[in-house]
Amino acid sequence: MSAVRFRFVQKASSIVLLFFLLASCNPALNITGMDISSLYTGQEENLIKLNQLYNLDDSTSAISIVLPSGLILPDPVSHKYTKKGTLTYEIIGEGKRIGLIDSATFAIADTSDKLSFISHTWTFRAPAGIDYFVKATYSIPGIPEDYLLLEYFNKKSHFSQSWFRFQTESGDFISGNTIAYPQPLRLITNDTSNRKLLVKVYSRNFPTPIPAFVEQYRALFNYTPDSTFYLELTQGKTEYFLPEKVGFYFFQSDTSVMTGPTLFRMNSGFPKVTMHSLMRETLRYITSTKEFQQLNASAIPKVAVDSFWVTNAGRPDLATELIRKYYHRVETANRLYTSFTDGWKTDRGMIFIVLGKPSKVFRSFDQEVWIYGEYNDPRALRFYFNKAQNPFTENDYVLTRNQYYKSAWHQNVQLWRR
Repeated sequence: MSAVRFRFVQKASSIVLLFFLLASCNPALNITGMDISSLYTGQEENLIKLNQLYNLDDSTSAISIVLPSGLILPDPVSHKYTKKGTLTYEIIGEGKRIGLIDSATFAIADTSDKLSFISHTWTFRAPAGIDYFVKATYSIPGIPEDYLLLEYFNKKSHFSQSWFRFQTESGDFISGNTIAYPQPLRLITNDTSNRKLLVKVYSRNFPTPIPAFVEQYRALFNYTPDSTFYLELTQGKTEYFLPEKVGFYFFQSDTSVMTGPTLFRMNSGFPKVTMHSLMRETLRYITSTKEFQQLNASAIPKVAVDSFWVTNAGRPDLATELIRKYYHRVETANRLYTSFTDGWKTDRGMIFIVLGKPSKVFRSFDQEVWIYGEYNDPRALRFYFNKAQNPFTENDYVLTRNQYYKSAWHQNVQLWRR
C-alpha cells in the first residue's frame, strides 16, 4: 500500500441537512450531552490536562490528569493553600450500542505551600473490544463554571495507542505521545510477550489545508515510510531509541495491519511557533496567493513577517496586538489539534485561527460540530468535522467543505487586515 487517502464518512452536503440540523438528530450532542467549547479557550490554566490514558488489562484502564487549583487565597494564619474540589467521571463505550460503562464522584483535596496544580490518577472499568470516551468534570467551591475533560481512546485492538507509553531514561513517562526535542525513549506495555517491532519514520512537510468554501478532497497520503528501523520488545519493554528526525514514528509488530502506537516528534519550541520561517508559513490563511508568494520571496523571514503585520495593521501598536493574538491561536491550535501534522495545519486548526473559539462544540465518536452563534439560531455558522480513519492518530478530523462558508470566511480574514 503506497498512496491512500485517509478515509472518513462523508456527511450529506445539502444546505438544509448541513446547516439546520436539529438537536434531536445531532449525534455529537446526544452522546456526550455537553458543550465542550471551554476546552478551546487556549487558556491552559483553566483546563484539566491529560497526562496519561492507558490500559492495564482487558477489563481495566487508568487515567492520570492535572487539575487546575482554582482562584484561591492562602490561609491568613498558616499561609498554606488548600485546594479541594469534586471530580465526576463517566466512561462511555461504543460497541453494538453506546452506553455508560462506569462512573463515580469523589472529593479531591491538597494542601501545600504553593499555589500549584493537583495531579490525580484513578482506574476505571473498560472491557476490551470497543472505543471509549472519558468524560470528566471538576468542580471547585466558589467557582461557577466546571472544568471539563473529554478524551477518546481505542481499546478494540491490543496494539492500539492506549496499550503503550513512552518512558524517558529517568523513568518518567512523557505526557501523551508528543515531544518537541530529541530525547532517548523506550516503549512500555503490560504485554510481556517478546516481539520485533518495525518502526516506520515519516518526515514530511504537509501542505496547509484549502479554505473552508473550496469543495475538494485533501491529497492522498503515501504510506511508504521515509526510513525504518527495528526494535526488540522484550518483557514489555524496548531498548532506548533516539527520535532525532522531526516527523512521526509508527510502531508495528504485524505489518499486515495498519495498527500500532505513534510518537510525534515536533519542531523545537512546539507548541509555540518560534522560527520566523514557520511564522511566515502560518500567514497563508489570511493572505492572497500573490501576497504569500511575495512573502516567501523575501530572503529574511523575520523582515517579511514584520512588514506584513505593520503594513496591514497601519500602526506598530496595532500590529503588535494582532501578532500576539494570531500566534497565540496558532499555538493553541498546535496544542489541541495536532495529529499527523502540526495542529495549525489541520482543518480544525485553520478554522480556529481565522474565526477564533466556537460558541458551542459537540463531539461524538465520529464527528465534531462547531457552532458560531446561538445554538437554535438558523443564521449561526456551523462547521462539521468528520473523524478520519487514520492509523497514526485518533485526532484527525476532516471538514465538510461547502461554498456556503465563502462570505463568512472572507469577512473573518478581513478582520486580520485592518
